Amino acid sequence: MMPPISFNIALTFALGIAMMIDFPYTSGCRYDERGYLLDFKGSLNDTFGRLSSWRGYNCCQWQGIVCDYQTNHVIQLDLKNPYHNGNDHGYRVNHMLNGEIHPSLFNLQHLRHLDLSWNNFQGISIPPQLGRLKRLTFLSLAYTGFDGEIPLELGNLSALQHLDLSNYNSVDDSEYNSKFESEYNLNRRLKSSRFDEWIRSLRNLEYLALKKVNLEKASCSWGDSLSSLPNLSQIYLSACSLSGSIPSLLNTTRLSHLHLRDNSFPFALPAWFRNVSSLVSLDLTGCGLSGSMPSDFLQHCSSLSNLRLQVNDLEGVIPPSIVNFSNLQTLDLFNNHLTGDIPPFGCPVGRSSSLSMIDLSFNHLKGRIPYCLGRLSSLQYLDLQVNELNGDIPTSLGQLSKLNCLQLNNNQLSGAILNSFSELAGLEVLSLSSNNFTGSVSFSMFQNLTQLRVLLLSRNRLTIEIPSSWVPQFSHLNYLGLGSCNIEGKFPAFVSSQYSLKGLDLSENRIRGDVPTWLQGFTNLEMLNLSNNQLEGFLPPFDYYQFGSLDLHNNSFHGPISALSFNGPMLDLSHNKFNGSIPATIFPLQYLSLSANNLSGGIPHSICELGNDLNILDLSNNRLSDVIPACLGRCSSLIILNLARNDLQGEMPDELGNLTQLQTLNLNGNNLQGLIPPSIANCKDIQVFDVGNNRFQGSIPVWLGKMRHLKILSLTNNKLEGTIPPQLFELPNLHVLDLSHNNISGTVHENIDKLHAMVNQSQSFEMQHMEQFYGVWIANTYMSLQVLFVNQITLWIKGTARPYEKIWTSFKVMELSHNKLQGSIPQKMGLLQGLVALNISNNNISGRIPESLGQMGNLQSLDLSMNMLSGKIPQELVSLTFLSVLNLSYNMLSGLIPQGNQFSTFEVSSFRGNPKLRGPPLENRTQSPGFDKRSNQERSSSTGVADADKEDKWWAVSVGLCYGVGFASVIAVLCFHVEWRYRCFALLDAVVAYLCKR
Repeated sequence: MMPPISFNIALTFALGIAMMIDFPYTSGCRYDERGYLLDFKGSLNDTFGRLSSWRGYNCCQWQGIVCDYQTNHVIQLDLKNPYHNGNDHGYRVNHMLNGEIHPSLFNLQHLRHLDLSWNNFQGISIPPQLGRLKRLTFLSLAYTGFDGEIPLELGNLSALQHLDLSNYNSVDDSEYNSKFESEYNLNRRLKSSRFDEWIRSLRNLEYLALKKVNLEKASCSWGDSLSSLPNLSQIYLSACSLSGSIPSLLNTTRLSHLHLRDNSFPFALPAWFRNVSSLVSLDLTGCGLSGSMPSDFLQHCSSLSNLRLQVNDLEGVIPPSIVNFSNLQTLDLFNNHLTGDIPPFGCPVGRSSSLSMIDLSFNHLKGRIPYCLGRLSSLQYLDLQVNELNGDIPTSLGQLSKLNCLQLNNNQLSGAILNSFSELAGLEVLSLSSNNFTGSVSFSMFQNLTQLRVLLLSRNRLTIEIPSSWVPQFSHLNYLGLGSCNIEGKFPAFVSSQYSLKGLDLSENRIRGDVPTWLQGFTNLEMLNLSNNQLEGFLPPFDYYQFGSLDLHNNSFHGPISALSFNGPMLDLSHNKFNGSIPATIFPLQYLSLSANNLSGGIPHSICELGNDLNILDLSNNRLSDVIPACLGRCSSLIILNLARNDLQGEMPDELGNLTQLQTLNLNGNNLQGLIPPSIANCKDIQVFDVGNNRFQGSIPVWLGKMRHLKILSLTNNKLEGTIPPQLFELPNLHVLDLSHNNISGTVHENIDKLHAMVNQSQSFEMQHMEQFYGVWIANTYMSLQVLFVNQITLWIKGTARPYEKIWTSFKVMELSHNKLQGSIPQKMGLLQGLVALNISNNNISGRIPESLGQMGNLQSLDLSMNMLSGKIPQELVSLTFLSVLNLSYNMLSGLIPQGNQFSTFEVSSFRGNPKLRGPPLENRTQSPGFDKRSNQERSSSTGVADADKEDKWWAVSVGLCYGVGFASVIAVLCFHVEWRYRCFALLDAVVAYLCKR
């Protein structure tokens, strides 16, 4: 019997009620899991309302939630910050979730995908309860600010296939992360000391990213743990403080991506790489790798598309086999020590055809640019800058229609600039500066390059022709370098349309007149170099705070320097005609040069307020007076302090000893007095110490002998006395030693051969601080600001006192003249074969000239005059073929003057005052029978070489005349006075008889 219809309706209604009771208030979302999610939401700070959709009963429809359509369990929670790839940093930061992780989250036992990346959970650790989510296959907590130890419980996630715990400030996201760190003070303390233990349990892992996680204390078996994971294909362990050698990962047979950049692996490339066949991307940037690249390196990696080995110590040649990688798209070997030729990419036709990016810059590559590079039809980026390449630019490069960046600067390339570059419509960067390109270039050739952002042609032998009415098609230029391009006349007018300029270099031209007023409206301008031109007028009224570097040196700007609020790091107004006092307000700066102007007054104490920012201060060659402010000792980051050639008075402040990073201290040519303070001994890195031409007293400080980095030491023309500390002759790096014009006594130390730099015949060296790059590289190394700081030192060389700029790049000098030195010239002096000039004149040196001086093959100037040297001139000196100045005058030398080579060119002035010398050039010349040494020393110290020649002629004439008159007078007396004649001869007989008895 069929149940009545009313019964069926009631039954259906009851079943519906039962279903509503079993799954209350939901459709497609489980009630308990909805509660867990709401608890999780309640623990978060959501200031931008990203979780505003989390309301109502169906949690499966909430943003970031995915449910299983059969069971209705939540299987995916994706709360990744959706704006982390945007361009507005502030906008992205405002979208970050932060707060706590509620424990209810870990009750979602069916969760397979959890992504909380690019949010901010600063100051909390990764919850160990994550290990309860055993169904997880995807876990990303990347860039979330978690710190502390990674919990071992992560090893329970045996189903995990994708794991990303990358920390803040990853090398791949430095710009984004620096914003986070500056605004949120995010730390980077996520670490794992037992990494090898929990990682080996993730048997299904395919993707591993722990960028910037500290694995320094992890066991050395971490490589074995990774090799035990059979499915692992992508490994990203950049900047993890790993060290040692790169472990073998051959067991990970599916390895496709290996990124270990910015760790420490200072060994050769491991041999196991040659047997890897599945690798697609290899990044070992900045790992300290050494040795050469094996010829069979990655020979089986037919699928390799990305190879990055930049910033290492690799040497040798680039393996020619690298051109066989048919799928290679990116090749980056920037900043190594590679030599040899560039492999012929593109030859034969079709090889390396996938290459879109080649960076071989900052190496030592030689030879010509291969013509085959022009066949790489996909090439977009070619960077060969800072190598030793020569020859012309291959015409084939003008056919690379997809090229948007070409950097060939700082090589030895020559010839003309290709006109075909004008056809590369997509070109954004063209950098050809610092080569040997020649010819005239009409700026109209760049008319069609509408995308051009960087154009650098400086420091070649080009003549740039810019029509006054020319208007370019490009208007987004960021960097323009036309330094040393023979530009004449007024400021180039076309620049007025380039409002996007950030860097402008028009230095070393012949641009005249005032700086145009429209340049003041360039609010994006950060780097401006107008140095070495003929500009004039008052200091342009820029908004100086916008500049990172401003270089106006060597022009004719005049007037006072007003107060400057500067944004650093460099300000150079030197070699102009500015007057008045130094402004009281100049900040903040790293490099400040106001040298060679007419500035007066004292050094303002406000400079001391620059504090740790200031690295270089050059106020030399002005009319500054008063004392050196003691507060300069607060500028503890100073590397160079140059106050030379002013009128500074008083004593050298003890506080300068606080400048422990100082490498150059130049106070030459002031009126400083007192003792050289012993506190300077704290400046252990000092390379240049020049306090010459002052009034310092006392003895030469012994502690100078402990300055192991010292290269230039000048104490000339002071009132120093005592002996030369033997320690000075043990300074291994000393190139210039000038102790002249003092009252120093004693001897020249016998063990002089410990001056290793002077023993070395090499005639060049680099000061560590001589070339500074401020701003380092702007816009992916498109433009650099190179600041060359030049010291000066005054030396007596070739008979003349004069300042020598860059003296250390071409001279090694020992100057000990005008003192009271005694003893003999050490025999080991001849071992100083690097010396170019040796001056020991005007002392009391005796003995013979050592034959060993003939070994000093680089010697150009030798001055031993005004001493008491005796004996013969060594024949060995004839071998000094570079000798152009020789002064042995006013000694007691004897014998024949050697002949041959340079000795045949020296005149009588080189040998006069030695009555027993004979032979050319002294033949047929009148010589004095003797001389008063001290009177001649005084005379020589106050007269020049030309005056000395004139005085010597009159001296010879007067002595001869007096001798003749005296002799004639005696003869006349003896002839006409008989008694005196008899007495004279009787006395002479008695003297002869007495001598005969002896």
